[in-house]
Amino acid sequence: MMARAILIDPFTETVSQVTLVDTKLQTLRTLIDCEIITMTGLANGIDMILDDEGLLKDSNSQAYFKFGIGSQPFAGKALIVGTNDEGETVSLPENVTTEKVFERVIFFKPSKKYLDESCEIKVMPF
Repeated sequence: MMARAILIDPFTETVSQVTLVDTKLQTLRTLIDCEIITMTGLANGIDMILDDEGLLKDSNSQAYFKFGIGSQPFAGKALIVGTNDEGETVSLPENVTTEKVFERVIFFKPSKKYLDESCEIKVMPF
């Protein structure tokens, strides 16, 4: 099963289309260079696969991006994939292009204080 996806690489500050030859966990982990993945929904039928431990890694050797100005920071490479009603990874819709993704991605190098605050668990008072 081949699937079209988009790879965000903050190390090279690039956004590129990739073809997934399969959607096995090992394939996804290899593409984004991590051990533990997490998924976050971006829109109906579109998810982003990330390094679950990215923000915990040494900030001197890590690269960061945001997905839009109000986004939380993400660390390391990420894959944008399509998902179906069963939650399976499928090809992205044709209207999701590398150009549109690149327009929304903001690559940056945060300060240590910013990263420390991003990793804090916020407890909201009642």
